[in-house]
Amino acid sequence: MSVLNESENLEVSKSEPFNNEAVSIEYEAETRESRDKRSLRRRILAVIWDSLDKPAEERKLVTKIDCWVMTYVCIAYLCKYLDQGNVTNAYVSGMQQDLKMSGNDYNLLQTMFTVGYCIGNLPSQLIMTRIRPSIWLPTMAVMWSILVMAMAGSKSVTTLYVLRFFVGMMEASAYPGFVTLLGNWYTPDELGKRSVIFICSSSAAQMFSGYLQAGLYSGMEGRLGLRAWQWLFIFDGIISIPIALVGYFAIPDSPTTTRARWLKPDDRALAIARMEQCGRAPPKGLTWGTFRDIFTSWVVYVFCILFAAELLGIRVYNYFAIYLKSTKIYSVQQVNNISTAGYGFQIATGLIWAWLSDGMRSRGRVLCMAALVAMTGCIILSVYPEHNMAAMMTGWILTFGQTGASVLIFTWLNEILSFSAEQRAAVIGIVEAFGFAMSAWVILFTYNSAEAPHFSIGYQMATMFFAIEILGTCAVGYCIMKWPPGPKA
Repeated sequence: MSVLNESENLEVSKSEPFNNEAVSIEYEAETRESRDKRSLRRRILAVIWDSLDKPAEERKLVTKIDCWVMTYVCIAYLCKYLDQGNVTNAYVSGMQQDLKMSGNDYNLLQTMFTVGYCIGNLPSQLIMTRIRPSIWLPTMAVMWSILVMAMAGSKSVTTLYVLRFFVGMMEASAYPGFVTLLGNWYTPDELGKRSVIFICSSSAAQMFSGYLQAGLYSGMEGRLGLRAWQWLFIFDGIISIPIALVGYFAIPDSPTTTRARWLKPDDRALAIARMEQCGRAPPKGLTWGTFRDIFTSWVVYVFCILFAAELLGIRVYNYFAIYLKSTKIYSVQQVNNISTAGYGFQIATGLIWAWLSDGMRSRGRVLCMAALVAMTGCIILSVYPEHNMAAMMTGWILTFGQTGASVLIFTWLNEILSFSAEQRAAVIGIVEAFGFAMSAWVILFTYNSAEAPHFSIGYQMATMFFAIEILGTCAVGYCIMKWPPGPKA
């Protein structure tokens, strides 16, 4: 979402002439006519996949954006999540014993990442209003991938704390940056599905990490004097760097500022018209007035509470693998493999939430449904029927059911703040930073790893967090009706 200065815009206009206003009028008329003439069959197809219902030229553009932007952000986010979540697999595969970890050390590893993430979040979003995302996001990805590989050389948990802090600081650019990028190119009837498909790549990463660690434990344990958990960090970094380099070419910034070589001038004009049609304002420049408008509106405060509650609730499933290990029934390979079932459920439910959200044209109702699924799992775990393995496994798997819908919080933000690109970027950064700041310290007493997996209050607190998420979602719906956001005079 970088900002070109006036002379650069004039230069682009001269070298690549097109009439945005004419394209916008033609696009609006064609879209209205196309929708008015839709048969029932085409309306159903539009719910299944939205571009099937669009005019030929727009369908071609959306397909091109899908091929470049969606493919890149999904694979890049999969790599990001490999690099973020690998400590769980490493912890249950020998790292705990090798580095003599005990007590709350595991939680502190998560907390150091979270502190770095909080510090890096908002600055990264603000930097993207000055430096092109196509430069900033891949550069951060290359840097954190190198640090992940360096984690393999850690001789103490203190070294891991430091590295995890800086990995978190750099990874803070990815999620809000990608969410902002998707909001720059997709209309409201396209954004829900693609946002959830994007977030499902994190679930795929967690599944892949489990299988990778199981394979490394079987085939690489002791190779070149390294343990399998060390090889996991090395392999994750090796996988991530080439993908990051593709980002310099694949990321198209925003329709009004793009320099992407895979977009033709007519594509740019149509992309701009699409955003104008759905009220998505182009970048205008960050000012102090932007922050005044942000902090005098209800949006940032209510969404901060909503996202923090969601984030604190879903933290509970991070302990599924630790629960499996604590049963002393399963081998290391089985623990890594079985724990991937939750992420498979996460992907399946995520896709359901995506199609329901766009099909119902509702973000709030779907968020509430997803939270209820996870809350049910937490209630089962609160009872903790440890002698009933089927009930325990059901409870754990259900806790994964909300995460696929979590990105709809930011999809909703993208839509209700369509009138200001700067507010979208800043509020997404603030909400993310607040949520992770709360997570950094709340998990230390809510999910005390010394008690894991039988927490004294953890499952009850997770149930409460999902209840707060439902109330927060209802509050957003009420506030939109009572005080609809919009540009201030």
